[in-house]
Amino acid sequence: MTGHFIHYLKIFSLALVISGILTFVIKWLARRFNVLDNPGLEKIHARPTPRLGGIAIFIGFIASILIFSRAELGWPPKIFNPGIIIGSAIALFIGTIDDIKRVPAVIKLIALFIITFILSEYGVILKLPIPYWANLILTLLWLVGITSAFNALDNMDGLAAGLAFIASGTYLAIAIQTYQWEWGILAVGLMGASLGFLIHNFHPASIFMGDSGSFFLGFTLAAMGIMGSWSTHPVKASIIPIIILGVPLFDFAYIVITRQIKGKTKTIKEIIYYTGHDHLSHRIRQLGLNTPGAVIFIYLLAICLSIGAIILRNMSGLEAIFLLGQFILVIIIVIILMELGMRQKK
Repeated sequence: MTGHFIHYLKIFSLALVISGILTFVIKWLARRFNVLDNPGLEKIHARPTPRLGGIAIFIGFIASILIFSRAELGWPPKIFNPGIIIGSAIALFIGTIDDIKRVPAVIKLIALFIITFILSEYGVILKLPIPYWANLILTLLWLVGITSAFNALDNMDGLAAGLAFIASGTYLAIAIQTYQWEWGILAVGLMGASLGFLIHNFHPASIFMGDSGSFFLGFTLAAMGIMGSWSTHPVKASIIPIIILGVPLFDFAYIVITRQIKGKTKTIKEIIYYTGHDHLSHRIRQLGLNTPGAVIFIYLLAICLSIGAIILRNMSGLEAIFLLGQFILVIIIVIILMELGMRQKK
């Protein structure tokens, strides 16, 4: 077991260093080729800021795993699922193109269809006791939902990268608990790469991850959520990854529903393209917190849910019900705070 922890430390450190150093290069290239996120009415940053930070996260993640594999385990590596690597590369490519020149939503959806099929060919697919085609559709919905949620949540300095660090750290904790060492390698690589970028992205951010980062991170976390063995109990196995990624999922679902109720969006196209300052981060900020304060508040919320998810897998049925009740109360408290934030704005 000690050997595994040493391996994890090596991968984490390597991913952190590669991502952190490469972010400097990406910043220079983005400015050189004018790939900048300019201030605007719907933006909260005051100066043009480089995008494409997702490239640094991706390379830090992939390179650390490949370098470790070659140095420690020989070649070709057999410690990770090729479907995850291929899919994350496609997700990064689509997101990068979107950062440079907007990609229509239908193209992104087609890309996710293709990625879902690739993952299924490598065995990364939900395995519920239902027909294969139904599992394939549910896998697609999960990938689309998490990817869209992360894309929408990337609206404040350090938020998406920090939540990716927390989620992948929770994956790692459960991987260690359940002796899923190979899955843990992916998780720790993503942790290091996310933290290396977060150093540059925390407020005031000198670079944004862009759609390249949010698309890649959302997809990879969603795919790893399918890949992991969470519990022998089927209900717990279904609930645990939802809880771990509960913050982006809640934020995305809540804004979609409230925008529909208030008539801000009426068609699917409007739901996809509508932008506004009504996300969890914006509403918490309107309560009087500054940007770092609002982001840290959401970090703490994500950590709270993640701790519960780690404990849930070892609980009895009755204890699990009580814990789920606690989660519901936490969500209700957050909704109250969000609504108070909107009233403060008015």
